[in-house]
Parts: sequence; C-alpha cells; structure tokens
Amino acid sequence: MKKFTHYVSFVALLLTLASCSKSESPPQEQPAKEETADLDQNVPAIIPHITIDIDNNQEVVDKDTYLKAKVSINGNKVNTDLAEVTTRIKGRGNSTWSKPKKPYRLKLDNDASVLGLPAAKDWVLLANYQDYSFMCNAVAMKIGQQLAMPFTNTVIPVDLTINGQYRGSYMLTQQIEVKQNRVNVGDDGYLLEFDTNYDEEFQFRSANFNLPIMIKSPDIKSDDQFNAIKDEIENLEALVFSNQFPNNDYGKIFDKQQLVNYFIVYTLTGNRELTHPKSVYMHKSNTGKFTMGPIWDFDWGFGFNEETKKYFDFTEIPLITDNDTRIGATFFRKFLSDPEIKQLYKTTWTSYKNNQFQSLLNYVEEYAARIRESQKKDYTLWKIGESNLGETKKSMKNYLKKRAAYMDSFVSKL
Repeated sequence: MKKFTHYVSFVALLLTLASCSKSESPPQEQPAKEETADLDQNVPAIIPHITIDIDNNQEVVDKDTYLKAKVSINGNKVNTDLAEVTTRIKGRGNSTWSKPKKPYRLKLDNDASVLGLPAAKDWVLLANYQDYSFMCNAVAMKIGQQLAMPFTNTVIPVDLTINGQYRGSYMLTQQIEVKQNRVNVGDDGYLLEFDTNYDEEFQFRSANFNLPIMIKSPDIKSDDQFNAIKDEIENLEALVFSNQFPNNDYGKIFDKQQLVNYFIVYTLTGNRELTHPKSVYMHKSNTGKFTMGPIWDFDWGFGFNEETKKYFDFTEIPLITDNDTRIGATFFRKFLSDPEIKQLYKTTWTSYKNNQFQSLLNYVEEYAARIRESQKKDYTLWKIGESNLGETKKSMKNYLKKRAAYMDSFVSKL
C-alpha cells in the first residue's frame, strides 16, 4: 500500500510539472485573419445630410469671397439635427480646390454645436476628390485620438446638397483655429504652420533649417510682437540645430512625447507631407512647451501613387530617409538622433500596436460599412477612383497591417 501511494504521488507530480510546463510555454502566434471585401450589413448605412442654400442661388467660385447662405442638417437619427441657421460659405484648400469636386468652409453667424461637436462658428467640408476610399483623413484622426494627441479633430461623414443639387459624400470637421473649443492655447499662445505654400500674412524662414513658418495665431499687431514670437521659435530651432543636440535640454521647451506620437501617426499612415513640410502644425500655450499638432491633411498618405492615382502602395517605404534633403526631412530627422526620442518611439509604438491597433482596424470596418450607400451615390456622380468600396476597405486594412509590420522592424533598429 505504501509503495502504491508513492507511485500515485509520483504520477501526480509528473502531471503537475507537465501542466506547468504547458502553461508557461509562449502562446503560438495565430495566423493573420484574411481580409475580405464584405461590408458589415449590420451597420446602418445612414449618415447625416447637410443642406446649404446660397442667397440668389449663387455658386462658390473662389477661396476669398464669402457668400451668404442658410444651412440645416438632418441627422437621420444617427446624429443630432441642426435647424436652419444663417452662415457664410467659401472655397478652401490648396491643391484640393483645383479639383472638380470642391471643398468648402462655413462660417456660421453664431456659434452652434454641429453634429454633437462643441459649439463654434467655423467648420470645414472636405471633398475627398483624390481620396476615393473616403477614409484616409478619418483613419488618421482616429489614430491621433487613440494616442491622446491634443486638439485632434473629429471627422464625421455626411452627404451634401447645395442649392438643391446633391454634391456628393463629404467629411465635416473642425476648422483648425485658436479657440476655447478648438486649439485651446489661450490668448497668449501660438498656433504655427510649417508649409512650403508659404501663403499667410505673417511668415518667416527660420535661420538654420530654412523652415517656412507661418504664424496662424495670434493676429499680429506690431513688429515687436512678431519679432518676439519669431525669436522664441528660432531659439528652439537653434537648440535642435546645435552641435550640442540632444544634450542641451531642448526638452524643457519642446514636448518629446507628442513628437513621437506625431511620428507614429505620420509613419503608420505614410503621410509624406511631413517631409516637405506641408500642413504641419505646432502649438504652444503661454506657459507650456512647443507641441506638435494638430495633425492634418492625409490625402497624400496611405501609399498614394501619384502616377497611377491609386492608394495603398509603398507599404515599406520609410517616412524619412537618410538622403532626403527636403526641408522637413532635414529638420525632423535630427530628432531621431536623440536616444530619449528613440526609446519613447519604441515603447509608445509597442504599446499602441498591442493595445489599440486592432481597434483601429475595427474602426475601418465600421466606417466603411456606414458610408457604403453614400459612396455609391458619390461614385455615380463623380466617378472617382474605385467603385467597389468593399475592395477599397480590404486594401486599407491590409495596407495598415503591412505598415504596422514595417514599423515593428523600424523601431527595433532605432
């Protein structure tokens, strides 16, 4: 009996060890789920509809002249309605304004909450003429929100009718401006834009990197005010340019974490506007650090091939290469020589990939399903890009997965 008891105990010990060994084995990586072109029919294909009636049935013909109009929104039970209010409307954009399908800017006569967003006067209607996926800017903003980047816009898909004519599927979003409900840096803060279009009233070229810097806010009242802002910006630029970089405490006046977040958004989406630079924003409150953002304008991201006019190409191309001599590339590449930036990049990307990337892919699924009927109507009107939104959605998700794999490799070598 005693021998049998010892035998049972020995067998139990072996089973226990086997169980422990099994539980401690690393989980086997599951094969990637193959993407399909199916659109989720359980998601209501209903979006709000904006109606604008311009006085005397006029058409918007330029980006400088506001026309008086009335605007109302039918939320279609998926969002809040907006009873008819008075507004002004004009064109907007740079290269996008030259397209047949026009983008617009609205300036309401009074602050109003639009589609549940905080009340303001100024709103933007993005046309997405080049972006036949109708998703690029929405997906980019979603990444910014996931990374808790300050003042990241919300994008809402809408149908648009002007003067009784259906104009297509659009995106409504906030105007980037210094306001309490927008870029809230206070009356003494700054909103800057780096852009080679160089088309604002208050602008200068920086001393070391020759960055095309435009002061979007505040409104400049004197040369002394302009020079004070310019000197503060060039002090930061001098620290980045210095031979002592990064060991010169530039992080005391510059937010390294938000730069890393900015890099992740632009690298994951493959937005090459950073390297020109174009539509690159930076802000600063009176007592805060210079901070990258808000993020903006992703029509030239997502592997867009200028020759074929197709998206989701160039899945493994670096955002900033060592031999890229463009102004934006030269400036932003310098930060990647900072060991602290490198470590932040690694830890932030790894955390995002493990905890939030799948939610981004789910967002693409839901967004595509929601706009499916709107996209059909738009394609009938404009014949932009691809008629099959399901295939486009599939390509978008596969592109993001390939970019994520590229970024895994990229950060491992930092």
